[in-house]
Formats: sequence, C-alpha cells, structure tokens
Amino acid sequence: MHLNIPLAVLGRPWTAATLICAAGAEMAYFPLRRPEYLSFQGTAATSTLLIAGALFGCGLHTAARPHRATVSGVAAIGLALLSFPLANLGGFFAGMLLAVVGGALAVGWQTGDTTGRTSPDTPTPVPGGKATE
Repeated sequence: MHLNIPLAVLGRPWTAATLICAAGAEMAYFPLRRPEYLSFQGTAATSTLLIAGALFGCGLHTAARPHRATVSGVAAIGLALLSFPLANLGGFFAGMLLAVVGGALAVGWQTGDTTGRTSPDTPTPVPGGKATE
C-alpha cells in the first residue's frame, strides 16, 4: 500500500517540534491556570511564561525550518536547563524533560540534504576542467 503523503510533511522533525511545543504548553499551564493570581506570583510566573513562550517558538521554528533544527534544539535544551531554577523546577520536571528530549531529537535531525557530498560514481574533478573516468 502506497500512501500519498507530501514530501513537505515527511521531511520535517514533527516529533521534536511536538515535544518542544508540549513542554512550553505544560510550563505555561500552571501560571495561567488562575490568571487572577498572576500579580501575586511575581517574577516566578513572569520567567515561567517567558521560557514557555520561547520554548513554543523553538518548537514552531523546528517545524517551519527543518534545516535549522539544530539551532532550535540547542536553544530548547538551554531553555529547559534554565527552566529548572526559574520555572517551578522546570514545570515540575515534566516540561523540562519534554524540552530536553525534544531538543535532543531536533539536534539529531538530518534533513537528508546531500549537497557537498559525492557518490562513488561521481567523476573526480581535475583542475584543468576535464573529469577523469
């Protein structure tokens, strides 16, 4: 059975992007659960929401620009580690764990682009302009 799935859908790190976005949503849930108490939560809620928004942005960037997934993954891992002291133990460890795993998947992602690589069948270029067989 052959599935007709567009290449744009298959060639993207959806698992990494989903985990990073889920980490941002999980971290933002507790401060936003009762918005009337945001003023009482102070800088802890502010830093949590900033980190959660940045993680969500990293997840969207990972899905939108798969060739730059390494940058988003490193940023997500850095934000996850930063969330431990600043965002309620990293969203009670769940958000931090999701962000670290998603970031690691994004760092390990390869787009399958083979530019710059040569196959064994490719003739070797010669400075004179003619290829050897």
